This record gives sequence, C-alpha cells and structure tokens, in this order.
Amino acid sequence: MDGYQFSAAIFQSLVSLAWPAAFVIAVALFRGRLSQLLPLLRLKHKDTEVSFRLEQAEQEAKALPAPPASPALNPTPEELSRFETVAEHSPRAAIFEKRADLEQAVRTIAEQRVMETAAKPSRLTFLSSVRLLRNSGFLDEKTSALLDDLRVVGNRAAHGTGEITKEEALRFGKLADSIIKYLEVLS
Repeated sequence: MDGYQFSAAIFQSLVSLAWPAAFVIAVALFRGRLSQLLPLLRLKHKDTEVSFRLEQAEQEAKALPAPPASPALNPTPEELSRFETVAEHSPRAAIFEKRADLEQAVRTIAEQRVMETAAKPSRLTFLSSVRLLRNSGFLDEKTSALLDDLRVVGNRAAHGTGEITKEEALRFGKLADSIIKYLEVLS
C-alpha cells in the first residue's frame, strides 16, 4: 500500500463516519425539540406499531392526584364488559366511543363553568372546552396535557390512521375512565 492508497483509505473511513457523527450532533443540538416531537412519532415494523402518545398520557395520568374513592363514579361491570367486547371486535370503535364519553364529560363541565361567566362561545368543541377550563384555572397543566394526548389518540382512531390494537383500546379506555372520574370529582 502506497501513500496515495493509505490517504484514500483514511478519507473513506472518515466519510463513512460522517453520517453517524452528524446524527449524534443533531440529536445533541435539538434534544429539547426532539422531546416535544417524540410523542408525535409512530414507528411501524411488520405487525408491530409503537406510538409514544399513549405512553405519555399514561405517565401524565400517574402524576394526577388520586380522586377520593366513590363507587358511584366507577363504570358498572356491564359497561366494562361491553367496552371490552367492542375493543375485541373493533379497537378503533372502542376508542371512538370512549373518546365521545370523555368529550361529553369535559364539555359538560366547561358549559357549567361558562354559565358562571358572561362570554359563552357558540359551540364548545373538545379542544375549546379544554382550553376554556385551562384558562379559567379549573384544569392544571398536567391534566390539560393528558386531555390533549387523549384527544390526539382519539383523533388517530377517528381518522383511521394506523392500526390500533385491542391492548391500546383497553389502555385508552382505562385512561379515559380515570380522567372522567377525576374531572367529576373536581367539579
């Protein structure tokens, strides 16, 4: 090997390391923004799909204070078995159904809060209801973020983007039931 071949080999080695180095530098520079984008990331390989939004919602739900025990607010066994049956046959429909329950609960509380104020919007959507409750101080930042995560997962189900498993539907249902219970105790 002469000097020319040696130089070419070293240059080729440096070029092959350029992409990994650029990736590591980009991750280091944009790590703050990447942490905001990670919940929007969905990875799919063959039959496996990973979405970080539901995991983030579960973490936010754990941070909420536990509502006082009230058996009247828990779903009945019939409601639970019906939801599980729907999730078995159509996870997308199960999520869509639970999201409708969640939207109704949030909208009802928002309408009650709006009645106390003079300015009432003509139509309260789920997003506007959450914003109204957040701006009025009824919801804290964590609860608002949790509701936003559940809204995004519900949108994914409603608009048919990506596969939804029974396990995801059951997790969504559990989160929706817990946040509905939490909101009812707060109001």
